[in-house]
Amino acid sequence: MNAAPEFDETPRPALRLPDLAGRIALVTGASSGIGRATAELLLANGAAVHGLAHERTDIAHPHFRAHLCDLRDAATIKQTVAAIAAGSPHLDYVVNVAGIDPKVSLDEGGATQWDEIADTNLRAYYLVLHEAVALLRRGQGRAVVNVSSINYRLGVPKRAIYAATKAGILGLTTGLARELGRDGIRINTVTPGWVFTPNQVRAYFQGDDAGKNLAYLASVQSLRVKIEANDIANHILFYLSDVSRASTGHNCVVDAGWTLE
Repeated sequence: MNAAPEFDETPRPALRLPDLAGRIALVTGASSGIGRATAELLLANGAAVHGLAHERTDIAHPHFRAHLCDLRDAATIKQTVAAIAAGSPHLDYVVNVAGIDPKVSLDEGGATQWDEIADTNLRAYYLVLHEAVALLRRGQGRAVVNVSSINYRLGVPKRAIYAATKAGILGLTTGLARELGRDGIRINTVTPGWVFTPNQVRAYFQGDDAGKNLAYLASVQSLRVKIEANDIANHILFYLSDVSRASTGHNCVVDAGWTLE
């Protein structure tokens, strides 16, 4: 029997960017995974965070405010951003992270499955920005990060709807880059590979298939690292910070050299 592949699991330092202190961010999907890691890292850098999620978020921090928000519903998004505006004079950052990734074959799928996934993964990104752009124009940071996935390049069976939404996020980013750039607002995409969030670990890296999935990951990644949510959050904060002031419309792939894009 072949030995299980070894991965570097050494914790990496969290990014520290002084210009984030005192800024105000809106982060979707803040209850878990990459969204939660991003919210916590922003808070650690001295920012205030409005976290949107469909379930309660238990982040305990004086500068964090949780908002229950069904991102599939346009009226709820509008109400949530209006509530934020009532208490915040501006926003400096918007980070769109929330997403779902159910497996749906072409035979099984239809309008209902398309709407459920696309409304959460793509339509909500646009609607959040539509509602928040006036607040961003009054901010100082004026940066947006959308989170995609390399999945759209991989041709994974039963992921066609999910892949379409993740490819669409890239089009949304480039489609808005010049338009928002006129107001000094930057917008970039961070595109992760396979991230070891709690949900992904439970689904793929525990139980009978864990060894097979780790071996596959070792065969496709150039680097033997288990990408953590904090690794993605570090890249997101880089694109929010003024240190990346010359970047907009960019797609930053964080996949340990899987696609080599």
